[in-house]
Amino acid sequence: MKRFISLCALVLIFTGAFSCASGPPPDKHGSSVWQVSRKGNTLFLGGSIHILRDTDFPLPKEYDRAFSQSSILVLEADIEQMADEEITQYITSRMLLPGDKTLQLVLDRDTYETLRAKCNEYGFTINNVSKFKPSMVITIFTLFQIQEFGFTRQGVDIHYLEMARNENKPVDYLETVKTQIDALVAMGDGYENDYVRYSLHDLENNENGIATLLTDWKTGAASSTESALAEMMEKWPDIYKTMLTDRNAAWMPQLEKFLASEQVYFVIVGLAHLHGPDGLLRQLKKSGCKVKRLR
Repeated sequence: MKRFISLCALVLIFTGAFSCASGPPPDKHGSSVWQVSRKGNTLFLGGSIHILRDTDFPLPKEYDRAFSQSSILVLEADIEQMADEEITQYITSRMLLPGDKTLQLVLDRDTYETLRAKCNEYGFTINNVSKFKPSMVITIFTLFQIQEFGFTRQGVDIHYLEMARNENKPVDYLETVKTQIDALVAMGDGYENDYVRYSLHDLENNENGIATLLTDWKTGAASSTESALAEMMEKWPDIYKTMLTDRNAAWMPQLEKFLASEQVYFVIVGLAHLHGPDGLLRQLKKSGCKVKRLR
């Protein structure tokens, strides 16, 4: 059990919607870094891939340019807090099913047996995770799968966090770690069977999906990400709202504050937060900002 708790602590920070990557395609358009300007002030907004491969480095040069021209780095949450005992205990309390509930009681028989088979496929028994919320078990499968694809390297946000620490550059955050944990562990609550069945089916097609999403990230395009967001909004509106709409809405006032400052901020968020009808790029344009891709 302790091994799986540690694994889930890692999973919570490094996975989520559109958090994977594949080999780099030709750089035709630039990359997923935008310069946002208003009334003479500027911030840089970059899309993050949270787990990468060795072959994905070095990162597109636009990221280094934004980092070097900024005075403050801003990430989604303080990942370093994951080492705190308080946060570890919080994760443990939030990722487990309440009371005497177990996966066998929460899921119908067919879904439970399918989940049991998938656990065996990855080398552990369903008893190891019987008290875990279904969303956490699916997240474990996702982490195992992307590791099989070769994604074991720190992502964009961790890379620049380490650079900021080495250069004594200030770091700020858009939300607390607990807020991020709450959003992630709640996926599928109330419709666990549908969520598990859909997610297990989706795992079979992940490799192609990962490759197309990385194309968007590497080039700054948005077609694949927009399609994935539209599907998410249609099939899982509650998850879309919790993971993207609500969080983007909470972040916008902070971006407005950064733009009112004479300091230059480099804000790095997950790629999915940039695009779509509720994405930060469109919201910033609607607020009167000039938004252009950094080249």
